[in-house]
Amino acid sequence: MKIRILGCFGSRIPGRFTSSLLVDDKLLLDAGTISSALSQKEQLALEGIVLTHAHMDHIVDLAFLADNIFGRPESMPIWAPQPVLDAVQNHLFNDFVWPDFTKLPSKGEPTIKMIPLDDSGSGEVAGYRLKWARTNHPVHTVGYCVQGSDGSMFYSADTSTTDDLWQMARGCEDLKIAFVEASFPNRMENLAKISGHLTPAMLQQELLKFGDRDIPIKVFHMKPQFLEELQTELAALNDDRLQVLDGGEVFEV
Repeated sequence: MKIRILGCFGSRIPGRFTSSLLVDDKLLLDAGTISSALSQKEQLALEGIVLTHAHMDHIVDLAFLADNIFGRPESMPIWAPQPVLDAVQNHLFNDFVWPDFTKLPSKGEPTIKMIPLDDSGSGEVAGYRLKWARTNHPVHTVGYCVQGSDGSMFYSADTSTTDDLWQMARGCEDLKIAFVEASFPNRMENLAKISGHLTPAMLQQELLKFGDRDIPIKVFHMKPQFLEELQTELAALNDDRLQVLDGGEVFEV
């Protein structure tokens, strides 16, 4: 499994891009950064997108992707729980903020096809076995375990303290790598809790629920203005598994 980090931050400034992970050059986890990182040829080659939730930093490039692949013979599937798809439909592809590419060029052959993930917590997506569980975030949000033929990865999405997500993560078979969030420095713990995020100190406690997994744990969703502070606090945890992402990395697992 190859994982390319198109974006890994909780906001945008020059050189810092919002969340999107590309798996094996064909499946996207979140859509915070697509058009600024992938060529049109690479965008056309995508086999689908899995969304965690509908906050802007995770969906913004769906708009430009739809424009860039317009006329592609096959619709681009977007998988997510129904409340997430409803939010994208009602607030992005609504013919006000952006054209409704779920019915362009026609309802029968749309550019974008939304496919709901049910409440079972598992299913097949673009040749991968997918598991999902709710996170602790103000809007409907799920984290994922993505399993391919050569192992699996865990993606926490945006979350504050939670149990269900980590229970799902412990059940990821042949887990090779994990991506977990830490958005705010420790001094902003109250804001992190209110907004559904983690600080380094909170993450340290959450990882106790993950079990004694000796795998790389990549930290994402840092707010760029607090990056140096977050890097210092994460380093102080003395957990050799942790690495703060910078964007552009490629991992082969």
